[in-house]
Amino acid sequence: MPLLKISSLLGLPSYDLVDHYPDLAPLRRALHAEDWPAVVAFFDELPEHDDPTVATAMVAETRGVERFLRTAGGGPAESTLAGTLLGARLVWMAWEARGAARARYTSNRQFASFHEILREAERVLGDVTAEEPGNIAAWTARLRTARGLELGQAEANRRYERAAKARSDPFYAQLTHVQQLCPKWGGSLDQLLSFARRCAETSPPGSLNAAAVAEAHLEFAYESGIAHLRSPAVLDEIRDAVARSVGHPDYRPVHGWVQAECSFSYVLWLAGDLSGASARLAALGNRITIYPWGSPRELKTVRRKLRGAGAR
Repeated sequence: MPLLKISSLLGLPSYDLVDHYPDLAPLRRALHAEDWPAVVAFFDELPEHDDPTVATAMVAETRGVERFLRTAGGGPAESTLAGTLLGARLVWMAWEARGAARARYTSNRQFASFHEILREAERVLGDVTAEEPGNIAAWTARLRTARGLELGQAEANRRYERAAKARSDPFYAQLTHVQQLCPKWGGSLDQLLSFARRCAETSPPGSLNAAAVAEAHLEFAYESGIAHLRSPAVLDEIRDAVARSVGHPDYRPVHGWVQAECSFSYVLWLAGDLSGASARLAALGNRITIYPWGSPRELKTVRRKLRGAGAR
């Protein structure tokens, strides 16, 4: 039994997307069986309210699946779905090759491997979007290749606009673009906050998109200091984003809700809103995302502190 599944049974934090969204289980089974018709059927039958980027991410995280995807359905040359999934997998592999350390701690060899894999991903995904311009998962992946290959803000903005044309209020494309607009990737704090606020203001009440506000303020705090989050105006804006999103009466947990709740819970915790963080963590149960929570241990420590503080 995989380690993450054991963790889930023990009630420990789980990063596994199938633990987050159990309806992805048939897709995982199809991948393990290398049953391409079942993979195609899964995506064909995916409900409209679920962004296919999440199911694509589950495929991308599957170790070794790239070998199957290079030939499945005739390979990327014949199937845009195979191209989308292979491209997303290559993007994931590229960032694994680079590692999570800051640039000054990343070796030349890591960067060379990172860029080589990303260039292949870009070729594959570029062919997909040329043939299927409404492919939101491919455009979201191409936002990551634009960032990794340092194609610049203008190209990243163009790709985001194509993603927004492919799917209205594209949550994962928005979170990806939030990273692009950070100063560390050539953006600015003003651009970052303006974009995140626009994501919140233009999306339907009860949607996930206002979580972009939480992530933008977190990135702002990484640049200027965590005290930024404890400003009354900032904390009010984050609380308003919760109320517009996962705290709204129209909210329904669609694919992506775990990421939204993780973003809100982490930022509220750092901002000192213990009751707000506790409520969001209660909704998450044992689910955790790689970002922004640093590790399961950090999450476990925070839960213990919240219990000690009697947060409700």
